[in-house]
Amino acid sequence: MTITAAADGSSLGNPGPAGWAWYVDEDTWDAGGWPRGTNNLGELTAILRLLEATAHTGEDLLILADSQYAINVVSKWRLGWKKRGWTKADKKPIKNLELIQEIDRAMEGRRVTFEWVKGHAGHRMNERADDLARSCAEAYQAGRTPEPGPGFGGATGGSRGTASADRASSDQASGGAASAPASVETHGAVEPGASTPVGQEHAEADTTTATPASRDAATDESTTSTFRSHPSVFSASSEPSEPAQVASASSVSAPTTEDALAREREFILAWTGGDEESLAGMTDERTTRIWPGGGATTTLAGPSPASPAIGRIDAHDLGGAFLTRYRVRWEGGASLESSVWASATSGEARLIMVHHQSTLIS
Repeated sequence: MTITAAADGSSLGNPGPAGWAWYVDEDTWDAGGWPRGTNNLGELTAILRLLEATAHTGEDLLILADSQYAINVVSKWRLGWKKRGWTKADKKPIKNLELIQEIDRAMEGRRVTFEWVKGHAGHRMNERADDLARSCAEAYQAGRTPEPGPGFGGATGGSRGTASADRASSDQASGGAASAPASVETHGAVEPGASTPVGQEHAEADTTTATPASRDAATDESTTSTFRSHPSVFSASSEPSEPAQVASASSVSAPTTEDALAREREFILAWTGGDEESLAGMTDERTTRIWPGGGATTTLAGPSPASPAIGRIDAHDLGGAFLTRYRVRWEGGASLESSVWASATSGEARLIMVHHQSTLIS
């Protein structure tokens, strides 16, 4: 038997009042939250609490999630970080490290499969988990503590409120010793858009590789051969913020062209630096990227030109969305890059890249 459950998180302001929830049916669910946290914190906590609630069953677990960030953290990046002693290849801090390590321990000896589902598209279980997580966030926003759910088998999860206040308020990575090695072979994970388990060798992929992660629309060599991986084009002080976490300028209810410019700079840093984690945090179910050869992917990660020169970025308000455009030049070529940014469908105050296109120019 396989237990199928949806897991979701919510944050009003990101960071702001936040919630998490997992849902199997009306008699089997749980939810909680904090006065302050991020969407990523909610997504990952929902997965952890689901793992804990079902640990006694011994059953396989299928987790439905609309967050590519959460799926990638658990099914891919976690294993690479753990292999390196819980460090990233670029030595930058791992966000939510303690929480990810808890998930790693909870995964030991279990077969867990992830399936990406399109958020806010009428998927019954996903919509219910989203409603429950948002209700918890709204309760904290109103100064109330939300009621827990019945849990699994009528027993509520005792660890609901134990996510530390420090972690919830800061959503920052911290150090810590690596846990004992987990049995990776018992862990199957499905990439966003895929329908079959990812093999162990793929799950241990390095977080900084510049290979598109989406299997449903993977770019081939002919599509992206114009671009090659290279170091970051900006100074270290301009590095992007945590994936899916809003730059300070974007935390207002009505985004501006300045917010779009800031998000585009974050994208350039992440793309040229091969930072798949940050790129995943800029996407949702609407995202499409068109490559120079005409190929399309639903993820943003991929090769970039070597030693590029980034031209001036222009931003235009389209009325509900923003268009950014700029030129990229490198030895032997140039391209026109254009992006469309729109508000997150979850209602959070952040901009999502719904479209990006690279067009070769002379």
